[in-house]
Amino acid sequence: MQRWLRMILILVLAPATRARAETVLEKVLAPYDSVQSMSCEIRRDTPLPDGNTLRMLSRVYYQRPDKLHVENFSPVKRRTISDGTVFRQYTEGAPKGFSRPVAELDGEMLRNLRMVPGSAANMLEVLRGATEVPLEPTAEFPVRAGYDNQKSFAVLNLDAQGRLARFELYGSPAMTDLLTQTDFSAFQEVAPGVWIACLQQAKVTVQGMERTATTRVDSPVANGEIPAAFFKADAFFPNVEFVDSFDKIAP
Repeated sequence: MQRWLRMILILVLAPATRARAETVLEKVLAPYDSVQSMSCEIRRDTPLPDGNTLRMLSRVYYQRPDKLHVENFSPVKRRTISDGTVFRQYTEGAPKGFSRPVAELDGEMLRNLRMVPGSAANMLEVLRGATEVPLEPTAEFPVRAGYDNQKSFAVLNLDAQGRLARFELYGSPAMTDLLTQTDFSAFQEVAPGVWIACLQQAKVTVQGMERTATTRVDSPVANGEIPAAFFKADAFFPNVEFVDSFDKIAP
């Protein structure tokens, strides 16, 4: 009898477990779990009020767990290397570099270290645990969901292929005060079911003024072999003294 009761409970509870289903947020993030390594070039252009453009240009090598090599070429020359155990960063011309064990990095630094380059994971991970609010679909976005973290209200807009096509952030669930909006397009499938938006256009409203930024992801390669030497910091930081405080880096 007990055996039959267990079988009945399994049959009853299993569908209920499946019915819980993934949230929209989880569905967007899940494919990135299959990415064990990634290399790409990232360029971000931000127009300035004086008519000039601030360009951030970098080359990125990423490998799980917690390995990262980022070479920034502009606006400053900076190199970041994490070998999986220790995080190091040095800006050319600075008297010292910054170093800290990965296990002691704060939440924001860990998110940036662990996000798949070119993805929106860093802005999405902070929404984990927030209440999901189903939203009415539109012709452009057949799947939409909001997330209320009591400080702001984020909206994920998915296209017909289930890819994050627009991210919006509002000051409240009323969605009358748009703070930021990022549109994702020019998708490239870098691994089965894993899409990287090679064009990302962001708008930020600060005190009634709009700022824009355009990010382009070039030459993304997922799950390719990355030379182990890229994550060995000593070869890239000869004679650099490291300290565990950003305050001590400044001249």
